[in-house]
Amino acid sequence: MAIRYSLPNGLTVVFEEQHAAKVAAFQVWVKAGSADERPDQAGLAHLHEHMLFKGTERRGPGEIARDIEAHGGEINAWTSFDQTVYHIVIASQFARTGLDILGDAVRRSAFDKDELAREIEVVCEEIKRSYDSPSRRASRGLFTAAFQTHPYRLPVIGTEESVRSFTREKVLEFYHRHYTPKNLVLSVAGDLSEADLRQWVDEIFGGDWGRPYAGPVQRPRDAVPTGRRVLIQTEDVKEAYLHLAFAVPELEHPDVPALDVLAMIAGQGNSSWLVREVKRRQHLVNDVHASAYTPKDPGIFSVSLTLPPAQAQKALTQTARVLEALRTTGVPQDELRTVQAVVEAESVYRKETVQGTARNLGSYQTSPGGLESEARYLEDIRNLKPEDLRRVAQKYLRLDQAIVTALVPASAELTEAHVHAALDEAAKGPGLAPPE
Repeated sequence: MAIRYSLPNGLTVVFEEQHAAKVAAFQVWVKAGSADERPDQAGLAHLHEHMLFKGTERRGPGEIARDIEAHGGEINAWTSFDQTVYHIVIASQFARTGLDILGDAVRRSAFDKDELAREIEVVCEEIKRSYDSPSRRASRGLFTAAFQTHPYRLPVIGTEESVRSFTREKVLEFYHRHYTPKNLVLSVAGDLSEADLRQWVDEIFGGDWGRPYAGPVQRPRDAVPTGRRVLIQTEDVKEAYLHLAFAVPELEHPDVPALDVLAMIAGQGNSSWLVREVKRRQHLVNDVHASAYTPKDPGIFSVSLTLPPAQAQKALTQTARVLEALRTTGVPQDELRTVQAVVEAESVYRKETVQGTARNLGSYQTSPGGLESEARYLEDIRNLKPEDLRRVAQKYLRLDQAIVTALVPASAELTEAHVHAALDEAAKGPGLAPPE
């Protein structure tokens, strides 16, 4: 059973004891990601991920990694649109040492000028490598088309131009704005006692530190879609990369459980409708996957296709027809029950390790609904009926409001007119029958 409490300075702690293995996981979740950056700060959240382990007031460059490794632990970090997370896994006998190192990094990072210059070069190389992947470039095109003004349209990592403009003063401005106790969640799981943890947290994270929290950043909101959006990019690629997407609401919206289930049925796993129909039966694509991306702010339901360029228009039509079947024919009760069982099982599997448990706790606690939203979400999944899925599919998976992006070679000869023709053809019929 997880517990939650707050320090007088505002820091929130969530903790679950797990004694199956003599290890502990500590994660600091900062409720600020790339979507909380100003235009001149693009990439700053991600740069902090690099800088916080590069030395503190107490530990010089390289000492954090050496201290963790000397105790057999692992340390890392990641950045998303909505959060930045710093995490350590360590043997429970060295748990206090691990927590002290993590607290030192978060509270007292030195932001050394020489280390900053080196990490800026590291990040710029990372940015260059990201352009080597056609699938990443295609995904970037999808987010550019799907989000007109919202910061989700921009890459988390930033651009080389923006990253090279960062000074120590600009880095510290972002740090002082967001790295304050009221904007942090410490998520802990593992072979620890609550009494020990409370004492250590008070010693390491307690007291008056950080600037007063100024509140969440006000992000620009996109207008409600009023028609299709099409973006076609032509590059020197061998395969075509297509996305068929639709605007959907944010994480806490009551339709999200149904959208998640629809994505699983449509295109997750070998038994999904799209895999059986457009990949295995019609042999139109090399790969297909569906997902419902519902972050803090409104997101997208998307189908990603990798395919021979000559098949692009036909594959788009047949993919759209499968989605139309979700709107018209609907999902059989037995298939819904299977997916509901999978969701329940996955909720257990992801907590089999201390890292997974800590991540699960941190993810839910930093969401708008808090820790309690996990139980509500699972209950909503259990209560879904086929008519709920059909209603939600009809509400959001509308071909007249589709977002279509493509990264194709010039030989594909795919135009915006071809995209509209493919979707119009799919919209004429009732959709394909659910695959057998």
